[in-house]
Amino acid sequence: MIGATRGSEGRQRFMKALLFQIAVLMYGGLDGCAVGPTYRPSNQPIPDSFGISRDFTPSSTKNAQILFAGKDLPGEWWRCFENSALSGLVDRGLAHSPTLIAARDTLLAAQESVLAQYAGLLPGIDGQARGIQQKYPYAESGIPNSNGTWTYYDLHLAFSYNIDLWGGVRRGIERETAVRDAVEARLQAAYVVLTGNIVATVINTAMLARELAEQKRLVSLETEYLRTIEAQYAVGAASETDLALQHAQLAEQSALVPRFRVRFLNARHALADLVGGLPDDKAMPAIDLDDLTLPAVLPLGVPSRVLEHRPDIREAAAELHAATAAVGIAEAARLPSLVVSGAWGDIAARVAQFAVPGNGMAVLAGQITQPIFQGGRLLHGQRQAEANLLAGAEHWRAVVYSAFHNVADVLTQIAADKDVFDAEVEAERAASQAMFLAQKQYSLGGSSYIAVLIAEMAYQRALIELIEARAARLSDSAALFVSLGGGWWSRPEDHALMPERVLPFNRGILQ
Repeated sequence: MIGATRGSEGRQRFMKALLFQIAVLMYGGLDGCAVGPTYRPSNQPIPDSFGISRDFTPSSTKNAQILFAGKDLPGEWWRCFENSALSGLVDRGLAHSPTLIAARDTLLAAQESVLAQYAGLLPGIDGQARGIQQKYPYAESGIPNSNGTWTYYDLHLAFSYNIDLWGGVRRGIERETAVRDAVEARLQAAYVVLTGNIVATVINTAMLARELAEQKRLVSLETEYLRTIEAQYAVGAASETDLALQHAQLAEQSALVPRFRVRFLNARHALADLVGGLPDDKAMPAIDLDDLTLPAVLPLGVPSRVLEHRPDIREAAAELHAATAAVGIAEAARLPSLVVSGAWGDIAARVAQFAVPGNGMAVLAGQITQPIFQGGRLLHGQRQAEANLLAGAEHWRAVVYSAFHNVADVLTQIAADKDVFDAEVEAERAASQAMFLAQKQYSLGGSSYIAVLIAEMAYQRALIELIEARAARLSDSAALFVSLGGGWWSRPEDHALMPERVLPFNRGILQ
């Protein structure tokens, strides 16, 4: 379609025809079928259950822990530990973590990229204003002995519209939307990882604080026992070897105190980093291990919901969707393209003449372009997209398998924690009694100091291992919440997952 017309009436007829043709072309383009494969969620078979016992109640504790199949995860699962200080730290991390804030901003950028793609479905309109002065010699003007200067002004609107005949633009929108979904899944993953890491670090910090306190208590006991050995040595009831061994035992136990202190302080520093604070943050609360309640009920949900809720699976599915759309984009690039363009405006020798009838101009043109030879670039680009699609499908399957293995591993560990905790309770009780009897027998002269030393070291190991077994039950319970997706979908008004339109200078960065 190529045409030109002048005059006010002609331009009006031209604009009506132009708008009608654009509407027809837009409707035809948008209503046409898009080339390339259609994305469909995989029908990967899902197991009916995780195959783990529902009762994890240790025989030596009053804290029952039972799996509840079919029960959905709470949105704020960390409150199941019934500790206000822990909940406060998680809330602080969600509000101030730079990692989470950056993930939210990245999602906002991805959303804007999606909206920008919709421009391809609409005509592009530009306003142009030109003032041109040219000097024409005789050969140009055709007038003998002339060397004139010509001046004119051009004021018009130009438009160009690429008809989406094969759905390439729509597949581009589809791809950017899928990319946005992948970024959103990464935001959900950042949320789940952040909350899980805060809870795990709080438990680890409480465990190390308890180990440090118990180690200090053992040093006090060893110091008191050294005084007993010294008194016995003074009256000849203990040998010099016994005294030297007790000095060595006290030194060894004392050397463990700074080691536990370093681990404890490092854990507090890591916790401060997770909640957006500095290492010397005075607002960091001290949480005792006894103040953390083991969740009595562990909601397991159903296996099929893992596909919907695990952020890594959602991200892999979105990437597969984007790879599917990319095939359509590559295929559409090899097909003919139809572009409609035109212009409407006035041309005048002087600015004041723009209102003079007869200076109007209007142009409408249509152009069809078919790629003929591109050196194989378009063909190989389509084949590359198809190969990426196949790889994306296998990557999705690998992520699904890994996710279910992760859940099964955590459940297996929780089941093992029950047996380990029971054994450690009995070991600590037996070691404590053995140490008491060994010390009593030694004071009565019924055993050697070597027996006492062995009993003391056994008790020290049993005590630390019992503390770690208690912490492991708490940590693995938190790991189950994380492995099942973290419950982000159960927070109806979660502002931590909703990007805000906040510019950098509004955050004080540029102030």
